[in-house]
Amino acid sequence: MKLKTIKKKKKKEKKPKVKKLSQKRANKIVFIGMSILMIASAVGVIRANVVATNFDNLTDKVDQLAKSKNEKSIQKEVFDYSALSFYATSFAEEYLNYDASASEEEKKERLDRLEKYLSVDVDAVDETSKSQKEFVRRFKSAAVVQIKEESECLLVSLNVIYETEDEETKQTVTQEMVLPIQTEDQLFSIIGRPYFLATTLPQGKTTELKQAEASLDVPQQEKEAIEKFLTLFFEKYANGEKQELMLLMKEPVQTSGVTEFISLNENEIKYFETKQKEVKGIQVSVTFADKQTGMTHTEDFSLWLTQTENSYFVRTLKHYFTEKEGN
Repeated sequence: MKLKTIKKKKKKEKKPKVKKLSQKRANKIVFIGMSILMIASAVGVIRANVVATNFDNLTDKVDQLAKSKNEKSIQKEVFDYSALSFYATSFAEEYLNYDASASEEEKKERLDRLEKYLSVDVDAVDETSKSQKEFVRRFKSAAVVQIKEESECLLVSLNVIYETEDEETKQTVTQEMVLPIQTEDQLFSIIGRPYFLATTLPQGKTTELKQAEASLDVPQQEKEAIEKFLTLFFEKYANGEKQELMLLMKEPVQTSGVTEFISLNENEIKYFETKQKEVKGIQVSVTFADKQTGMTHTEDFSLWLTQTENSYFVRTLKHYFTEKEGN
């Protein structure tokens, strides 16, 4: 009996299949990848710009706050003009009144009064030791004509008039006296010696205020009624009768009552257009006379009238020619 030889067969290992990527699919993947990168880059750029813009805005705000703080810190104090004028003229009177023949006690009292105005030593304005002859200086008047703001102080200019007299002569002098003054909390102090300049008048030329070039057409009957009212009004105005004026105008103006009404310059009454339909604008020249001397003078007026049941009422009055009511 023959035995068969059994041979064991080896199984063949299967090789893994490699999938091939098509060119079309590869291009698609590359495109998507590039798109993602581009979008990410764009988002990054936008975010960077937003951050930069916010930073710039923040920097601008900081600069504005710093500038505002600096402006507030260097803002000059607003001074009371009337109080400063009174202070300066009071000093001028005290300073200019001087008698070289006064006693030592009287001279000391004068210096004590001057010292209250000064931040400098009173010796700086003491003429006692410098007087070489007997004379008297008498203050007449002083008026503030200019206030110039410097970084260190206010330069207050006064037009001063004083009289000097010695054994031989007597004369009246007019000069410009300048006082360097500092102000704080509405208090004033002279911080340097006064100095004197030639008197100057701040004269200039500009365009005069004229009547309206053309007058509106107003019916004759209405003109006569308005002129009748104006005559009555200016009679009360000249006499200073405030109680009666309260019935004729919105804001009564009280005069001194030393003049009397003479006439309206009827040939030059002008009617002008106003912003309100029921308001009439009128420009007129009025002549008054002094009750004592009879001397006459003429004043110009602009009036805004409203009609009442029987007459008219002055809504606004200005003492010069204008077509601007201002309220």
